[in-house]
Amino acid sequence: MLKKSIYDRCNISTNKSDDRFVGIQFNNGDVSIRFPLGFNLEHDTEEELRKDILLLIQTIRNTITHRESEIGNNSGEFKNTMFPVTAYLNVLKDYFVRGYYKETEVHYKKGSHGKINWAKTIKTQCSRIQEEEAYYLDFVVRKNKANNNQMITLIHRYCVYESFQKIGWLFTSFIPPKPTIRYNLNVFRSVLKDKLYSTFNDRNKQLFASMLAIIEFQGDKDAPVAYMYGTNRFEYVWEKLIDRVYGIQNKRDFFPKTEWNIIGDGKYDSSSLEPDSIMFCNGNVYILDAKYYQYGRTLSPSDLPASASVNKQITYGEYVAKIREDNQKQYKIYNAFLIPFDALNDNWNKFANPLVVNIGEAVSQWKRSENEYEKIQGILIDTKHLMSITVRQDQTEIIKLADAIVGRTE
Repeated sequence: MLKKSIYDRCNISTNKSDDRFVGIQFNNGDVSIRFPLGFNLEHDTEEELRKDILLLIQTIRNTITHRESEIGNNSGEFKNTMFPVTAYLNVLKDYFVRGYYKETEVHYKKGSHGKINWAKTIKTQCSRIQEEEAYYLDFVVRKNKANNNQMITLIHRYCVYESFQKIGWLFTSFIPPKPTIRYNLNVFRSVLKDKLYSTFNDRNKQLFASMLAIIEFQGDKDAPVAYMYGTNRFEYVWEKLIDRVYGIQNKRDFFPKTEWNIIGDGKYDSSSLEPDSIMFCNGNVYILDAKYYQYGRTLSPSDLPASASVNKQITYGEYVAKIREDNQKQYKIYNAFLIPFDALNDNWNKFANPLVVNIGEAVSQWKRSENEYEKIQGILIDTKHLMSITVRQDQTEIIKLADAIVGRTE
């Protein structure tokens, strides 16, 4: 739980050698949230900032297969593990809706109020016959009673408390009562696996699976613990965000391929060059290179892509031009670097479309740059805006980006 303002815990990672981590870090109750380059953190309320933290968690969860989540021990060593953020969120959201999970025990008794169990009534109660019809004056009725002391309920209380301790501050300052049951991995795991295998309710299955992930998140409970959820390589996240929003799903046809001809030993394929993303718009091809660089913050030309990146993009363009020639097509080919920035920064509010900005182009001095693809456009994209887009190949965003690229080349 946070003791200081949530504002004091949030900062932007500079992506320098000692400040690359993006995500959430915990150290003995101290919490730090690191956002990526170009993310705007100016808010009037904590509620808005909490939404941004949830957006950060969602982005990391949806784009990284291996989260760099770690838990420390007394020796200072770290081992790879999965900090179960999704599990904590699932338990909290379920608790907010349903409260503590409780098993209901079914009891039957003789009475006139409640749901009648006709099978038990017929077997155990005497009927009266009137005009050849059977009547019952006494019934066996069903009575449901919640059992607050069952093991599954006690384990749920434990998981709810742990979830509030770890990330409950995202939602509220409230902390539920400390659980009475002591942590026991083997017992907890046995009970939860049994419940998982025996339930057919999807909502309960998700809850039990999340609880199991929480109790298996191991560490010395009495020792100082440091753990994190995030990545030191947000450039991979940036690439996946670009590809998800703008790129086609199958881009392998656009990979320039090479081979080795070994004397006396035949041909061997080398690994292909792979562009980050290929976009189609209005019948034309756009070769996109995601660059998680600092230019949007520093405005320094030294923070723009260097010659190696420029020449590689031109190679991509030439390869696609060869495909176009072989297939006798007429589409145009464009090239662009996509760099993060904060659109609300005063440096950029002069642009008509502040979320996607063309800042210039890179050309090769050994080329005449007569083709569109030989002029690689530098495009800035607002980081928070890109992270907020959930639609695969969003056509509105594709058109905006295409307009920003084409507007300068033609």
